[in-house]
Amino acid sequence: MKGSVYVLYLQFEKKLDEKFLILSRVYSQYGMTLVPISLSEFKTMSFTSPQYVLAVIKDINSLKEYKALLKRYLNYMMRTGKVTLFELSSFEVIHEVKLLKDSNVVQERLPMTMFQSVDLVGRRIYQDLTSGSKKWPGGRRAKLPSV
Repeated sequence: MKGSVYVLYLQFEKKLDEKFLILSRVYSQYGMTLVPISLSEFKTMSFTSPQYVLAVIKDINSLKEYKALLKRYLNYMMRTGKVTLFELSSFEVIHEVKLLKDSNVVQERLPMTMFQSVDLVGRRIYQDLTSGSKKWPGGRRAKLPSV
C-alpha cells in the first residue's frame, strides 16, 4: 500500500486497554495506522475524504453507545460514502439494506484473532485503492464525439 493508511478505532471506554496497543502494533506491521478516537471527537469531525472506521463491540454498554452513534451519525456518513465501517461485534446489529448492498458495512462476529481482523480490513482497503484506477472516466453514459 502506498504511504500509510489510517483506520479510526472507535473508543467506547475512557481508557485505552492494552489489547488496543497490541492490535495497533499488528496493524502497523501491515502499513496501516490505527488511530483511537472517542465518540465525542468522532461526532465533531468533518471528513473530506472517505475514512475507514473500526468498531469493536464487546459488551452491552458499548453496544448501547454504538447504536446511538449509528442512529445519529454513522448511518448518514455511510449513506454519503464518507465512511466505510468495519464492525466486529458479539451482538447482531441490523443495518439498512442499501448500506449492506453498497458494502459500506463489513460485519464480522467475535471472537476472531487480531490477524483475521487485519486481513479483513487490509483486503478491503487494498481493493479500494486498486479499483479506483479502473473506473470509467466518462461517467455512466458514454458519448461519442460528434463528427
